[in-house]
Amino acid sequence: MHISRRRALALGGAAAVGGAVTRAGQLVGDGVAADTPLTLYGGPQSDLHADRSPTSATVTKVAWGGPGSRRLVALTFDDGPDPDWTPRVLAALRRASAPATFFCVGRKVREHGTIHADSLGVHELGNHTFEHPDLARFALERCQGEIARTSDLMERTYGERPTLFRPPYGHLGGAALLAAAEAELTTVFWSAQAREDIALADPNGAVDDLVRQVRPGSIILAHDTGSPDRLRTIDHLDRLIDRLRTDGYELVTVSQLLAAV
Repeated sequence: MHISRRRALALGGAAAVGGAVTRAGQLVGDGVAADTPLTLYGGPQSDLHADRSPTSATVTKVAWGGPGSRRLVALTFDDGPDPDWTPRVLAALRRASAPATFFCVGRKVREHGTIHADSLGVHELGNHTFEHPDLARFALERCQGEIARTSDLMERTYGERPTLFRPPYGHLGGAALLAAAEAELTTVFWSAQAREDIALADPNGAVDDLVRQVRPGSIILAHDTGSPDRLRTIDHLDRLIDRLRTDGYELVTVSQLLAAV
């Protein structure tokens, strides 16, 4: 059968597009057209169950900050507990009589959970997944497992189940949002950040930079583990708290901030 050159080009183009769509569904296709449809069910971008069963979630809350009507701010620390850094943070908070919210990684709770033995009632502990993966890359089942495994462990360790969730790297796909919603967790981001690259060059300047970012209702991101530049921020935590209070801010936990009117 003779196929014209025009027909052959058309068939070849269709095959190429079909291959691109397949690769897009597998999240391995580079150069796929921007308008190529992504998978509707089961992929990381989907907020629907892969088997199309109804979700138990109806409404969920996602927060970047709290009400701006009062001068309240919430300090948050990610990626711990760490046997060296977290006690330094807790000591600084204790000296200042200041509360904070810690978003804990499950495997670190398993290894160093006793660090927060006395935190409940003063500070707040949230869920930061078990292995700290980028949940925006994973489908629903993996997201559910990361969240549930961490909440289960934290409940066994501390006697309370977390009510807050922060996705690692601040990345959130539909599957992760649905997993958090079904677990009845409030997803928490941030509106001000300790920029550790500044801290490395000028620790005092890093405090000034952070204070300039803060507004009433801010949720402040810092870390209680990681690279040495982050430790410089921790070493200046006393000064940061003093500066915030001098500017008229009251430090509260994230849940207290979100409940404020």
